[in-house]
Amino acid sequence: WRASLSAMDATATAHPSTGIGGLDAALDGLRIGDNVVWRVASLADFALVLEPFLARSRADGRRVVYVRFGDHPPLVAEEGVEVRALDPSVGFEAFATAVHDLVEETGRLAFYVFDSLAGLLEVWHSDLMVMNFFKVTCPFLYDLDTIAYFPLLRDVTTQATVAGIRETTQLLLDLHVVDGRTYVHPLKVDGRSSPTMFFPHE
Repeated sequence: WRASLSAMDATATAHPSTGIGGLDAALDGLRIGDNVVWRVASLADFALVLEPFLARSRADGRRVVYVRFGDHPPLVAEEGVEVRALDPSVGFEAFATAVHDLVEETGRLAFYVFDSLAGLLEVWHSDLMVMNFFKVTCPFLYDLDTIAYFPLLRDVTTQATVAGIRETTQLLLDLHVVDGRTYVHPLKVDGRSSPTMFFPHE
């Protein structure tokens, strides 16, 4: 039984992917436990990296959960993705507890997509609360062997909030779209390195 369970875990944790081969090569792949924060100018830009991640995750048979709490258009419309709607207007503590309960109930090895963290700022009017939410949520996701994608709109939160998120997350990636070309600049990649990892990549 234990051998069978170990084999199942090995299959579930093998080679998680961003869905973009060149990005996997630049980052030396994703790791189970990674929280991936994307700094973006717009949610349309975030879709450029989210859609391949979702497509690959579904093709690999991953359980994908979309945590919906923003008032922006839904980030995920893909069939086969579980949508769990939560209300941040209940307040920081109740909302953070609801996310914690959701993740605990879902269990290990799920993949997550969260709405824009700026949506929490609009409701709570506090950068500190947004940072604290991430600081209590990220380690719990890590402990349950998940991978989670978070969009962070550039220039919406304070530098102190970005610094707190950077300190906590495993990956912080700057995404830029210039003249129709997409560039990813890794700002933090935990647990792996290469001579060119922290250069901008097209």
